[in-house]
Amino acid sequence: MADNPDPGGDPAAAAAAAGAPTGVTLQELRRQQGDRLGRGLARVNAVLHVAASATMLALLAWTVTDIIGRAFLNRPLRGTVELTELAVVVLVYLGLARVENQDAHISVDLFYVRFGRRGQLVLRTIAGAFSLAVVAVMTWRLYVYAGSLSAGGYTTGILRVPLFPVAMLGVAGAAMFGLAILTNLLVVVRALVRGR
Repeated sequence: MADNPDPGGDPAAAAAAAGAPTGVTLQELRRQQGDRLGRGLARVNAVLHVAASATMLALLAWTVTDIIGRAFLNRPLRGTVELTELAVVVLVYLGLARVENQDAHISVDLFYVRFGRRGQLVLRTIAGAFSLAVVAVMTWRLYVYAGSLSAGGYTTGILRVPLFPVAMLGVAGAAMFGLAILTNLLVVVRALVRGR
């Protein structure tokens, strides 16, 4: 049996080492085209990722404490369900931009790898433009929704946590997600225009 070279965590390199067809990767395009804006954005997204991770750890500690209190002391923590709901908003929205920045969303590339390099760049351009439009509308609607939460002074039912700040975290996360899509799209379009 032949030894496979270590792909170093790169999925495209792992697929190539296994003999599977590979497509154009965003990491490859960034090396070729340069991506100063994307690198700066990646640093901001790393901070958001740390905030999402801290939220996850806090939620984990709260849930474990609630389970122990409920099971052994017959004293559950108040507001566990509503804090979980709020934490999920923070986790999802603050994590999206980093995943996009790393080109790590789950994707099915049954047809993508069968196209040539130019076809793959065209597909990435179409997908990026469509994603950018959807996320732009989503961010706008989240902002409008956050405004209505603020105007109404809405809070959670038990702990009375204001909903507006959490909604604005969602808006910030969605906006950063849109910026990450835009920077990736610019790299792909640059490669398509330059023909390399």
